[in-house]
Amino acid sequence: MSNRIASGWSNNTSAAVDGKRPNFEGSAHMRWNAVGPDYLTTLGTPLIEGRDFRDSDSASAPKVAIINETFAKRYLPSQNPIGHLVGMSTRSDAPQYTIVGVAADSKYTGAREDATATAYFSYQQIRGIGTMHVEVHTRGRAEALLPPVQRAVREFAPDLPLLKPMTQQSQFAESFSEERLFARLAMCFGLLAVALVTTGIYGTLAYMVNRRRSEVGIRMALGAQRGQVVWMVLRESGAVVAAGVLVGVPLAIAATRLLRTMLFGVAPSDPLTFAAGLALIAVVALIASLLPARRAATTDPMVALRYE
Repeated sequence: MSNRIASGWSNNTSAAVDGKRPNFEGSAHMRWNAVGPDYLTTLGTPLIEGRDFRDSDSASAPKVAIINETFAKRYLPSQNPIGHLVGMSTRSDAPQYTIVGVAADSKYTGAREDATATAYFSYQQIRGIGTMHVEVHTRGRAEALLPPVQRAVREFAPDLPLLKPMTQQSQFAESFSEERLFARLAMCFGLLAVALVTTGIYGTLAYMVNRRRSEVGIRMALGAQRGQVVWMVLRESGAVVAAGVLVGVPLAIAATRLLRTMLFGVAPSDPLTFAAGLALIAVVALIASLLPARRAATTDPMVALRYE
């Protein structure tokens, strides 16, 4: 292929269908790639109709192309695309390629992109291709095959330079470098926020319990059980946390909508994410409340009554 998948690069041009510009409002845009035999089979891209490229699709053979589903639906709606012509220009002397297959939509420049009208051509039938990327379909650990593949290429063509050999998974991982950095920063700030919440809840409740030592002493002198004192402190903690949740959740939903472009695979209002966040807040609040609650429950009534 002339452009490596998930590299962020692509060939783009205006589409010509059956020698003319498609009857379509707006730009008749087409993305294209020059690929080799068994391209779809190697990458595991489903073939909806027709066939994959073959070794026989050489420079002297009839020119052929494969389009994706979006191309077919956009420029050849309600028609059988097989047999139609696709080109990169409406000029009379521009090469025309017969459509021999329709492939399922797949990611091209990156994992975030939306489906785009795409055409694939045999690299042997495209002039001026200066760089090609070779894909090898493997089973098991693909990293283990990189050295043998490099040796095989060097034996075949010692003067052929290899540009950044890597697995397709590593290529996609590299395309997520900014998102990964953002996720790590968000995790660090999240852990810092958890620490601040824990410290704040503990400090607030410890101060409240200390100020109410006399009240606690009176309650226990009048027969209040330790479990009742613990429940009183936890109930007050729960009220504070509930108030924070009522204020924080709408603000969090508003913030996630602002971060929509930074999210991938997660909806801005993903219920599972919010449920996990609320569960974490509840656990943190419980842990931060237990120590002041236990301290209040172990208060000696006589000492508390003499306090202040």
